[in-house]
Amino acid sequence: MKRKSRNVKGNVLVMITVVVCLVFVPAFMLVSQFGLFFVERDKAANAVDGACLLAANGISRIVINDPHFGHVSLSNYPPTGAGTLAVDGEPLPVIGINTLLGTIRQNMIVAKELNNKAMEDLAETDRQYAFATITELNKAIANSLDGDTSYYDAEGDMINIKKEVDSYLAANLPSNVKLQSVSLSCGFLKDADGSSAIKIPEPKQLAQVPESLARGEEYKPFINIPFNNKDFHFAGLGPASKVVTATKFQEGDKNHINSIVRLAIVVNRTDSIKSDLKIHPEVAYTSCCQPYARKDAGPKGVLTLRFSGEHVSALSSWKDLLSDNTFLDNRVTTYKSYYGDYPLDAAARMYASQSGNAPGTSKQFGEHFYYWLRNGNLRPKLSSILSMVNESFNGLGQGQKDEIYTYEFASDGKISRRVLNNDPFPVGATADSQEQVIADTNISGGINPVIIFRNNVRFLGTKYGGNHAGQPLPGKNVAWCELPEFNGDEQIAMLLGKGKLATQLLAFDKSDSIQDGSFTKMNGGELTAQPRKSYYSGGLAMDIEIGGLAPKTNTPPLVSISRSPR
Repeated sequence: MKRKSRNVKGNVLVMITVVVCLVFVPAFMLVSQFGLFFVERDKAANAVDGACLLAANGISRIVINDPHFGHVSLSNYPPTGAGTLAVDGEPLPVIGINTLLGTIRQNMIVAKELNNKAMEDLAETDRQYAFATITELNKAIANSLDGDTSYYDAEGDMINIKKEVDSYLAANLPSNVKLQSVSLSCGFLKDADGSSAIKIPEPKQLAQVPESLARGEEYKPFINIPFNNKDFHFAGLGPASKVVTATKFQEGDKNHINSIVRLAIVVNRTDSIKSDLKIHPEVAYTSCCQPYARKDAGPKGVLTLRFSGEHVSALSSWKDLLSDNTFLDNRVTTYKSYYGDYPLDAAARMYASQSGNAPGTSKQFGEHFYYWLRNGNLRPKLSSILSMVNESFNGLGQGQKDEIYTYEFASDGKISRRVLNNDPFPVGATADSQEQVIADTNISGGINPVIIFRNNVRFLGTKYGGNHAGQPLPGKNVAWCELPEFNGDEQIAMLLGKGKLATQLLAFDKSDSIQDGSFTKMNGGELTAQPRKSYYSGGLAMDIEIGGLAPKTNTPPLVSISRSPR
């Protein structure tokens, strides 16, 4: 009986061993192979996501040179890159396409609120020009993904997205796969998916953006967000490139900014697992990514408003300056500066481009106000702009002859207005290829002022913008915003987005010459190029000089005011 019991136990042990060998071991091996397959599949998918993010970063670096707006990209870049030099040898800023569209839309809102036809017309003109800009940017993105055309970034470095993607995939795909095909394309996302990185102007009731067109505080991308029956489509962009839902990808068309990158690859497995597990040797992977857009950085141009005498009731605020009922014109003439900055450069000359046929004085105020706001991009808040228009000139200073009102865009979106007794900018200067308008007009009380508009930001870009491409003229000292003689210090400058605390640059200017300014990084790092001089303190975008604000019998002629350029 004992022997029989031992035989039964031995048989059970043999059966267990056989079952383990014939069932569990193969099953374990199969599970291990599947596990290895899934690990390698995830590794391949991660490699594709990484390559797609690399491509998205690449298209955000592409910079095109637009004839009307200057250097444009998906992302904003400050005037610090060696690849964006103007004729004057200094770098130019790059404006992001969403920043450009947001600026035009916001200025349309301002124009409507002020009921200013001149500003409305200029905003619509810029909107029409922006269509051509979008077409060229879409073309550049598509061509760069094909790898057939060379593009450059703000530093002047060549961008070869196809080559970068191929190299990344070769280095990061699993060793047991062979790359069969790579396809890069651009498009947009249906259902307005993604983000625009552009905040809706406040107060929102003026912006005319229903909740269905907003995502939080931002405009939705890839969907029409009209204002006053004018269409606006924003690109899908964010603070950093990110993977988005591939099933929402739509092939690019002419009605959208095609900012979404789609990467599709096919690989062939070269190991034995594919046959053991009866897996098809070819595997397809797809990834879609939304690119990044940097914030618009750096100070914007300054507006100076100078009065020759005490303020009069007819000109008590910008609202009066913009009103059609304020002025009765004698003659308004537009001039353009050629061969340099007038009168700073010896060869510079001013020639009349519209003699007697230029828009009237109130329209001139509207147009020049528009160009100053445009140079500020989206820095100013909508509410601050409207407050500025209604603010009394006498509410801050005494309105005496030597006062200089300076208007600047602060970092928090407010518009700073200060009175200076010392002008930080070259007096009476108009930049090369830019405009000066002289209005000989009348206002109530028998006063016959001469008003001179000096606009340095009217024409933008290297094609029409002259030596400085429509950038503000630098101050007599590049660090003027921090100097007590110009009512400045480091803390005030920082609040205005200027100076060393805001730019993280150190300025060296040992003389009063604007040619001597140079910069180094505060952290000791190297600069690829010297930034534009106006990047540190902000430059002169617009100067408006109003002379003769007193009855003629009581006020002698002003030396600084003349009825025609010399």
